[in-house]
Amino acid sequence: MRWTVMDLLFAGVGWTDIALTLNRIAVGAFFMHSGYHKLFNVERHRTFVDELKALGVPALGFNQWWVPSVEFSAGAAVLIGLLAPLAALGLLVIILVAIATSGRQRIELYKPIDEGDRIDDWLYLPETLYAFMLIIIISAGAGPYSLDALILGLMNKHFA
Repeated sequence: MRWTVMDLLFAGVGWTDIALTLNRIAVGAFFMHSGYHKLFNVERHRTFVDELKALGVPALGFNQWWVPSVEFSAGAAVLIGLLAPLAALGLLVIILVAIATSGRQRIELYKPIDEGDRIDDWLYLPETLYAFMLIIIISAGAGPYSLDALILGLMNKHFA
């Protein structure tokens, strides 16, 4: 493939399918590992429970297991591209709650000097970036290098 400078400046290098796949794998791996450690590492689970208590999250007995279970299972589904938009939506709900609770507290600790700085601080949160990564998966789907694509291909072949 031959690119011109104009192509690179205005259209990028291409490889969109690869970029979307890498985005899906990265965000899926993050949530799968995060959930795994909160579920199976006693110290990490205790830290998570302490954070939930400090934030005043209701139904602690339920949420201390529900949240990491969703992180682990939906993260694994996103990683392999199985029902990826649905799994990403579940993770987006969790990350939005994290932004609204612990994210808000961290923003106050940053002591923003004006509204522009406050916006910058919100965009600085890793949770915000993960939310955008999940929105891409919800919008674009799992992509051609996924179990979703394989299943759809087999269904289309079977029903054609």
